[in-house]
Amino acid sequence: MGRPVAAPLVLCLIYLTTCSLSTRTAAFGAHDLRRGLERAMRGRLLADAAEGVVVVPIHWSNFTYLASYTIGTPPQAASGIIDLAGELVWTQCAPCRGSHCFKQELPLFDPATSSTFRAEPCGTTLCDSVPTRNCSSNVCIYEASTNAGDTGGIVATDTLAVGTAAANLAFGCVVASDIDTMGGPSGFVGLGRTPWSLVTQTNVTAFSYCLAPHDTGKKSTLFLGDSAKLAGGKSNPTPLVNTSASPDDGLDHYYKVHLEGIKAGDAPIATPPSGRTVLLDTFSPISFLVDGIYQDLKQAVMSKISAPPTATRPPSFDLCFPKGGVSGAPDLVFTFQGSAALTVPPSNYLLDVGDGTVCLAIWSSARLNSTAADGLNILGSLQQENIHFLFNLEKETLSFESADCGALS
Repeated sequence: MGRPVAAPLVLCLIYLTTCSLSTRTAAFGAHDLRRGLERAMRGRLLADAAEGVVVVPIHWSNFTYLASYTIGTPPQAASGIIDLAGELVWTQCAPCRGSHCFKQELPLFDPATSSTFRAEPCGTTLCDSVPTRNCSSNVCIYEASTNAGDTGGIVATDTLAVGTAAANLAFGCVVASDIDTMGGPSGFVGLGRTPWSLVTQTNVTAFSYCLAPHDTGKKSTLFLGDSAKLAGGKSNPTPLVNTSASPDDGLDHYYKVHLEGIKAGDAPIATPPSGRTVLLDTFSPISFLVDGIYQDLKQAVMSKISAPPTATRPPSFDLCFPKGGVSGAPDLVFTFQGSAALTVPPSNYLLDVGDGTVCLAIWSSARLNSTAADGLNILGSLQQENIHFLFNLEKETLSFESADCGALS
């Protein structure tokens, strides 16, 4: 919601005739409004969150990870892209039709058939927290302008059942959009650091997720509350970057960590002081590195792989190799503040693009073509596979460990 702050992360993977578009917008309102909204939401928590049994199965589809859930009474099926930096839960709603909405696989949510649907009145704490809003017949209407397109709808509450729990939650009921395509899902499930996100509304002190490799067909899992824990329990935590330190950069809804160094095998990669912020993202499958870091890493990977790069490659990729010639490909080790070392194996950064070719699924942040991306690195979902990430919201830390994500439940 609000003003766009960055150019889209356009991932047009031409070899798959797939194009995903990721945009980020400015965070909701001022921090005092956030605190007021959080207080107002205390009565809308997921019923089972306090008991620590909220487990949400998620699956890979069209280069994103999706969660299925239901809205309303009686329940109506919906699906949303799991977005770690997403600001809210939203879905398309009837009477969105034709050119006013994008195609989705499931029927539109119909508020008229839900006995528990409630359009938010104007003048409430919830409505007042929405920067771009107006009123119609005392119903709170919001608009969101992004580089992906414009959406508009009703600020509403209803019964949402997600994973193993259900309760009354606030969400965006979108009735108008000029977004061209979403690839099937009906909206987003935002987990970001905002009042409307699923994480905030559940009032949990921790959450975790573990993404199974995209090419295995195995399920991935999101854990909320006490069920969010690492099996090993010995990971060094790294502090989350204080979002209030730069409240005007439009990125305070992201989970950010401080990068101290990168190695490609035993080769250190130079990391200038101005390029040490890492944003974690589950929407973009590709990682982005500050251009200087990226160029050094690309050269280090090339020097260690046995085969020369392919002469031809898909247009979106800078560096590709024959699939059978990548012996010697190094692990990439990202070290964060607190000596927390994240190991990314070759299977997580060399993407099989077909025709016996694998390509480097890490790009230069210069391709974002945005001043908002200056000095920023983004860790995408492909590079996070088979790593269990735990966010402790009380201690403001991130921990992680290697895991067989498809076997977790």
